[in-house]
Amino acid sequence: MAKRRSDIGRSLTDQQRRAAQDLVANEFCELSSGKKLTKDELAERIGISRSTLYEWLKIPEFNEYHRMISRDRLHAHGSEVDAALIKLIRMPEPRIKAIELWYKLQRELADVHVIEHENESNLPRKSDAEIAADIHKLAEMVNGEE
Repeated sequence: MAKRRSDIGRSLTDQQRRAAQDLVANEFCELSSGKKLTKDELAERIGISRSTLYEWLKIPEFNEYHRMISRDRLHAHGSEVDAALIKLIRMPEPRIKAIELWYKLQRELADVHVIEHENESNLPRKSDAEIAADIHKLAEMVNGEE
């Protein structure tokens, strides 16, 4: 069962949750006029040291909460992405990559990798007794008995 953001967030402090939210907002360039803040500036904004921020980034629950917020924020822009994709497809000379992406998103196109394996069935097969003898011989070699 998939974990919910609220379940993950319970194991974090209010300040850690705010830090994760600010990290995502910074990645989306929403904190300051379209440019990213440095980790020092982010830490100061949150009210912690830069080293504390880096320590929090090592906490699995913090990272999972951060990823969940990021995915939610990204999904909120889904209609914009769809509109941009359609615009690329409708251009006088449509972008092939855009069309390919559309088909992949519709699950009508998939990357297919063909792996060929040469059948070795024409090789002579050893009997169980022959295999046991080979194993015994190898064991003797490993133990220095030969």
